[in-house]
Amino acid sequence: MLPDLSPFMALRRHLAIAHHVPGRIRVKLAAAALARLPDVDPEPFIALTKRIQGVNAIRVNVAALSVVIEYDVRQIAAPVWERLLAGDTAEIEAILRDHIGRTA
Repeated sequence: MLPDLSPFMALRRHLAIAHHVPGRIRVKLAAAALARLPDVDPEPFIALTKRIQGVNAIRVNVAALSVVIEYDVRQIAAPVWERLLAGDTAEIEAILRDHIGRTA
């Protein structure tokens, strides 16, 4: 069963991939978003990301407004991350159904 995606969907338009090599991606929150979202809570993004099979580690850098995600490239293809940030709701739901553990 998929979690409520609304917090992620609201936040993701303010996220961008700052750096990506297969197996490691840095996602950054736009500084301008802080003016619009003064109480930005990264927890929905992190909680959702932790449920994705193949995610090995997540590090949050509050000062840099970024999250580094280390993942297994055998389980998650590199383009999946772009689609999670840019795809429409149906595409994101399909990706998550394929990548979130059945026991989650």
